Amino acid sequence: MEELNLVLCAPLQQLKDEHVSLRAEMNLFYEIAEEIECESGPAVVLLFAELFARVSAFTEELKAHSKREEDGLFPLMVRRLEKNDHTIAEMEEEHEKAEQHLQDFLTEANQAGTNIDEHDAQFITVSAVQAYATLTQHFAKEEKVLFPLAEAILSLDDKTELKQLLQTSDRQSRKSQIS
Repeated sequence: MEELNLVLCAPLQQLKDEHVSLRAEMNLFYEIAEEIECESGPAVVLLFAELFARVSAFTEELKAHSKREEDGLFPLMVRRLEKNDHTIAEMEEEHEKAEQHLQDFLTEANQAGTNIDEHDAQFITVSAVQAYATLTQHFAKEEKVLFPLAEAILSLDDKTELKQLLQTSDRQSRKSQIS
């Protein structure tokens, strides 16, 4: 399977395309995390507030993306994979690991509250950096392994079902944003 020439069906391409905006957001919060690491004094606390806002928004976007994969793509692939194939289990573990790093960041930041100091901000920021590293590797693995594998093993009916599941998920996301 030559990655460069591989054409993905529309729903798989949609999931892959979602990585573009997620990566852009990750890069922004990673840049802030690096600044926090290099700065000192009150600037760190101000940067941390910006990092918290970015990571909070990113976490919601990531949850929606992960849900589309976990509720749509993964179950369809499990039907087609050999019983001893651990591809989906590995992907789910990576989702959990990344989400745990993000949740650790958000929980610790909320516990520190408005009285956060430079040292605590730098310490808590490590969880955001860990989430970034985990997700960078995870997205690459999905794009190089998971999506091409899905393209190869899913039937036309599976791809149609995935398309419908993603459309339903997109409609639900838009409704929740409105309310």
